[in-house]
Order: sequence, then C-alpha cells, then structure tokens
Amino acid sequence: MLHEKEEKSSADRLVRFIKRKKYKVTVSSCTVTPDRPDSLGDGFFDASHIMAILSESSARSPWFSFVAGFSLGSGRALLGYPAVSGELRLPPSYQVILISNDNDLDAYLAVETEEWAQKEAYRRAKAALLDMGIPFNEESLENCIREQKYQAVSHFIDAGFSPNARDKFGVPLLNLAARAGDLHIVKLLLKAGASVNLQAEDRGTTALIDSTAGKYLAIMELLLEAGAEVNLKSKDGQSALIIAVGLNDEASTELLLKAGANADEPDSLGASARKYALLFNKPAMVELFKTYAGQ
Repeated sequence: MLHEKEEKSSADRLVRFIKRKKYKVTVSSCTVTPDRPDSLGDGFFDASHIMAILSESSARSPWFSFVAGFSLGSGRALLGYPAVSGELRLPPSYQVILISNDNDLDAYLAVETEEWAQKEAYRRAKAALLDMGIPFNEESLENCIREQKYQAVSHFIDAGFSPNARDKFGVPLLNLAARAGDLHIVKLLLKAGASVNLQAEDRGTTALIDSTAGKYLAIMELLLEAGAEVNLKSKDGQSALIIAVGLNDEASTELLLKAGANADEPDSLGASARKYALLFNKPAMVELFKTYAGQ
C-alpha cells in the first residue's frame, strides 16, 4: 500500500482493515520519482497487488506515474483508493481499479482470493500428477478411473477437470467408475458435481445400470441416494431391475424394488423383470416381487 505523508492516517486504518481479513500487507510513504524506485519500500516489487491512496494531486505525481507504468508492465493489479469521498479522475491509460469504500475492497479481495485458490489448486494438482508420472490430460484421467487410482483422480478434480467429461466412446466418468466398481471414486465424482443420470453413448447405460451389472451393491445404494433414476433403460431396453433379475442378484433386486423400480416395464424383447423372475423359476426372486411389487 502506497500513500503520501498527509494520508498516513487513512493508510494506517486501511492496513488494519486488511490485516483483520488475514491478508499480508506492507505500507510505504511515497516521495518516489521515476529515477528513485527504491524509495517505494520493501516488498514492492514482490507484491501481488499494489494499492495507492490517491487524491487529485497525488494521482498525477511522479511516483504514481511510475507505479502505474510498473503495474502495466508487470501485469500486477493496481488499486486506487480515494483519499476523500467523491469521483477520482485518472488517465484511462493507467488502468487503475478504483475502490470506493471498505466494502468494495472486501468484495474485491474475496474474488481475488478465490481465483488465486483455484489457480494454486490447479498448479499443485498438475505438479503432483507429473511427479506421479501421469500425463495431464483427460485421457489420463479416464485411465486412472479405470485403473482405480483414487489419488490421481482426486488431483485431476482439484485441477478443475469436469466430473461430467466423457471418454472417446461417450462414456461418462461416473459410468467408468461404476463399471470399475470403485466406490471411493464414485463418491469423489458425485461430490465434485457429476450428474448421476447421464447415459453412456456406447450402451445407453446409466451409472446405476452399470453398477447393477457389476453387482456393486454399495455403489448402487450411493447412486440411488444421490438421485439416480431407477427406471431408465439401456439401448436394448433393459432397466437396472431387469439386469438384477437376469443375474439372479436378490440383494440388488430388493434394493431396486424398494427404490420404486417398475416391475412390469418390458425390455426390447417384450419381457418385464417380473416375467423374467417367473421364467427363471427362482422362488426367492419371485417372492421379492410379491412383497415389494404386488401382482
């Protein structure tokens, strides 16, 4: 933070305000001229942001001209805080971000902090993946899901990769995790915002259908809790319930029936889950339909 001597009280107040927000700030009284940049104070050239308390006169002073030029050349944000209330006129070429009051300053710093956190998370995640010998691209993310490399997938998500991305066959990441039977990666993707009902372009399956096909009961439970639509069908018209019956998976069948699965919706061959249960003549399975789906 830079200021002229007569603005020291205003600068001190703002420094206290900024420190209460847990930001690091250094302050310097400026009498700098273009040939004496060293008088800007310790840390000036390492600062991420520069803030100047300005009046109409100080905004046209040699020290501020130097600061504005340095800001432009270095890509550092330059904030201008008016010494007194009212409009402050600045040359447009200076590209100063005018902050009118403490609330505006607080809001600006909050946005900058969030953007910095995102960039830092991206940087750290990318570095961690490269240290693990994993290329930083979507194909590597897909492979890590298939190979159940939870930590690597977590780094990709931290770096901002979309949890709703698809592989080259149009299979969503959540489906890949469900097919791999990895409960932890499914949890990770759902927490990151993965859409639970996306359907894969290769088979038309949802993550729920894929987890049913793998008999991954814990994943099925998690997906249903997350809002998975229990009656969606694959390209061949099979619902999760029909698949569960075909696998003679009583636990999955009971779970799906309790979740409201349609026992009588036919597949592309015209047979429903209930009909398959009767056809296969599995008494325990038939009893599940009587208990949870009536007649």
